[in-house]
Amino acid sequence: MGEREISVIVPMHNAEATIERALRSILEQKGGKNFEVIVADDQSSDQSPELVKKFPVRLIPLPRNLGAGGARNQGAKAANGKILVFVDADVCLEPDALLQIENFFDRHPEFAGLAGNYTALPADRNLCSVYHNFFTVYHHDLSREEIEWFWGALSAIRKEVFEKLSGFSEQYPGASAEDLELGYRLSEAGYKIRYFPELRGTHARKFQLGDMLYNDYHKSVLGIKLYLKRKPRGIHPHGFSRPLNGINLMLAPLSLLALLAWPWAGVLPGLLLLLIFFGINSRFYRQIRRKAGFQYFFPAFFLHWLSFNVIAGGVIAGLIGLLLGKGLESRSRWI
Repeated sequence: MGEREISVIVPMHNAEATIERALRSILEQKGGKNFEVIVADDQSSDQSPELVKKFPVRLIPLPRNLGAGGARNQGAKAANGKILVFVDADVCLEPDALLQIENFFDRHPEFAGLAGNYTALPADRNLCSVYHNFFTVYHHDLSREEIEWFWGALSAIRKEVFEKLSGFSEQYPGASAEDLELGYRLSEAGYKIRYFPELRGTHARKFQLGDMLYNDYHKSVLGIKLYLKRKPRGIHPHGFSRPLNGINLMLAPLSLLALLAWPWAGVLPGLLLLLIFFGINSRFYRQIRRKAGFQYFFPAFFLHWLSFNVIAGGVIAGLIGLLLGKGLESRSRWI
């Protein structure tokens, strides 16, 4: 590929804890050096911009907070590359990531974009960080080779296609559903997207329980709206859309309600529903034990059940939001 064939775009908002590691992972890539790095600073109020200035990258300060979609769009407008690579400010690329992207687009002209995945383990090994990371990795890996979704954390797209579709939607607050929505538009327009599991990056964000559950809730509110209003009726859904998770969304809250009804209804119905929930998800727990270690095995049971209760709450809130006329353009994070 010629000079500046790849532009790596990093949207940034208050990322002082991770941005240096993320930029080092990009600048230390193996293979060709024909890429540029653009950091779009989405009105950070911490030391992130000063940290970025230590690196040989282009820093674009945004005049106001636009959210992740808007920051990526501004970075793309300044990009010279034919391929746009999006990397979140808390993702550290594996050493050959850009070379893999370059080779993929050279060999597969039929694909307009691709989406990667996290590494099996995140940078921080606390319980919530490991569980949340593995939840994403596991469901991405259940996806088919050809997909109809995009993933802002680590992805790539041909610039001409990105510009033709006017980039990411800027109607969503923060980082939420703008990447999924772009994937739907790409599929609707007839473009092909590839799930490329060989492309990995280590997630460096540290999750606590509250952060994790809020993330699950917020994305499920927007996710159900997008699924019902925008999802193409194709055959390439995300791994999370498999029927088993539909069952999980019913079983988790039903078991919670049954347990809360004790002692009037007795404890047996709640325990039975819990056992069914854990039983049908045994593959997930075995995988986390194998990939992350035995110390995460039993806590994963509780976190998985708790997470699906919160996701179910987000789905219900999203449905209520649609009934109340709060569509995809709603700025609310709760409904």
